[in-house]
Amino acid sequence: MITDRFLDDERSLPSVEPMERVVAWSVFRSREAARDLLEHVHLAAGQQLVGGHARDSIGPYWWVGVQVNDLDQWGSRGAINKRGRLGD
Repeated sequence: MITDRFLDDERSLPSVEPMERVVAWSVFRSREAARDLLEHVHLAAGQQLVGGHARDSIGPYWWVGVQVNDLDQWGSRGAINKRGRLGD
């Protein structure tokens, strides 16, 4: 089972404060919803989960992302989630 300890780290989204080699993430308004996602994640070799929690103008949020060891091996750098502040 995947640990959820990283959800306790105070850390903004990679689109707010860049984080190395994080290629995709999802944002949730409750820790429980973020935790529920972990049961459905299947990681490939060279991938690990990262995330944390922060606060925006609406309130607290938690996020879960995938960090890869090697961006070139992962694939297209252009496919990295770079959308709006909360992924919208």
